Amino acid sequence: MISPEFLAILEQFQTTIVGIVGFVGVIWTLRSNSQNAREEHRRQLGARRTALRRILAAELRNYQRALKKNLETQRPNREFLSVGRIHRLFSEQLTADLGLLELDEIDVVVNALISLDGMAHFLENISSQVSDTRFLLPSEAWEEFKIVNSTTADALKYAVQVLEISGEA
Repeated sequence: MISPEFLAILEQFQTTIVGIVGFVGVIWTLRSNSQNAREEHRRQLGARRTALRRILAAELRNYQRALKKNLETQRPNREFLSVGRIHRLFSEQLTADLGLLELDEIDVVVNALISLDGMAHFLENISSQVSDTRFLLPSEAWEEFKIVNSTTADALKYAVQVLEISGEA
């Protein structure tokens, strides 16, 4: 069966053989653990990306609906028109997480957020009075108001569509 010379060699190198087998086992375990950690990290990023898409899509969708509702109203008969100021809720806090999105999504979402902020600045410029919650616009600014409302609503709609397509938001 097994020759005595082979047994002698095994006995002489027994510690070395056990060390090599143990070392290979440790390397295999480390490699498996790092692969599992990478997969878990990918899953976590995917979950965060999906949540971010859904939160942004919901917030932008609500703003878009509000702007569309403004467009459906009739020209005011009064001298002034009172318009509520949009206060960004989640998108303001999630700006740092935009990097989780795909590059095309970032471009469209940032454009929509810039349009939203730009609309607020534009309304400040054409308003007779401004408060923390409202703009008081002269009735002569109705057409300008409708144009800025429409372009901002379009930018928001496009951003929502992109987020929905890429992440079923």
